[in-house]
Amino acid sequence: MRLTFPALAIAIFAFVAPAFAMDGVNTDTGDTVTADDGTTFNVGDTVALYDADGNEMDVQVQAVNDTGDALDVDVIDNDSGDSATIEFTK
Repeated sequence: MRLTFPALAIAIFAFVAPAFAMDGVNTDTGDTVTADDGTTFNVGDTVALYDADGNEMDVQVQAVNDTGDALDVDVIDNDSGDSATIEFTK
């Protein structure tokens, strides 16, 4: 079977599609935090965030503030009970 260039490009992209993420900063510690692209932040939801080492943290969203330039999300870590504000730049 012979694939044309566009068909080959689509086939390759389907298997090698990059994973996108949203990068943020813990405003209390300065630590980098990442959320999967497409993550929505709604008050009361539990979402997965990742630290710089790729360790997953499940957090509960307490408040969301859209400042125009950034999205500030107040969270509580489900395991430790620690609270933090994460700023995701748009």
